[in-house]
Amino acid sequence: MNSKQNLLANMHTFSIAARCLSFTLAAEQLHLTQSAVSHRIKKLEQELGFKVFIRLTRRLALTPEGERLLTMFNHSFDLLFSELDDIRSRELSGELYIGTSPYFASAWLIPRLAEFQALYPNLNIKLQASEKRVDFQFEPIDLAIYYSKGDYPECFSQRLFSGIRLPVCSKQYAEKFKLEQGLQNLKEVNFIHSASDSAWKYWLTKMELDKLGIEINCMQRRSLFSHNDLSIEAARFSMGVAMGRLEFVRDQVDSGELVAPFAAVDSGKGYDLVCPQGLQNRAKFQAFSKWIFSQIDKNQRI
Repeated sequence: MNSKQNLLANMHTFSIAARCLSFTLAAEQLHLTQSAVSHRIKKLEQELGFKVFIRLTRRLALTPEGERLLTMFNHSFDLLFSELDDIRSRELSGELYIGTSPYFASAWLIPRLAEFQALYPNLNIKLQASEKRVDFQFEPIDLAIYYSKGDYPECFSQRLFSGIRLPVCSKQYAEKFKLEQGLQNLKEVNFIHSASDSAWKYWLTKMELDKLGIEINCMQRRSLFSHNDLSIEAARFSMGVAMGRLEFVRDQVDSGELVAPFAAVDSGKGYDLVCPQGLQNRAKFQAFSKWIFSQIDKNQRI
């Protein structure tokens, strides 16, 4: 550590000790030994050329020079924190550029986004919806929300919620095929797939149909849609049974627009809030993170 860094460290130690008027309490706050604090103060007094403390029998007192130095520190810190507050407030203006998938955007984020906008009216939302992950190095994205197993090299991430999958369809469709009577009645339905057949195959495997002596081919009668929201709409209009994601179909199931006649399973994936490593402390990210977790908490309480 060079001399300027040493001086700053010693002056910081002084500011803590001066507020406590105790080397013992200062040591606890700084996670140092009492002797280390005493040594730093001694070095500071040598560098300054004057005493900052009067060492009384059972307590410390500031010298007149120490009083002036503490006043200067307090004024400097007030200016510093005022500048930091100004920087933070400016951070919460301009643009917040969010990247996510079209399904998450339309089914979950956009219906709630007006509340975030009301909280931060000076922060303009820019939303990019794409099935592909954004490249933070080449795109001006502040944060993204991905559905994956959680592998994000060189990025900071927070799990929002797990991907719970469950079959959904209209009430009329469920009654037509007597789906409430058991898994065996899935043999006759039309399976609605979104983008691929992996979700249905995963769910059927989790149901352990072989142990029940049931054989179901989800590829025999099927419809394929390019996006999840389209497959859910198709299920709502009685085209078949779609594989829904709990957080996105919860309201429709609660309202009766859709029914969920079978068990839900954990997909092994989840939705994560992601940004480049080191940028998670930015005011923009912190504001959005706090808000989105409050939305998830609210949704889980309902």
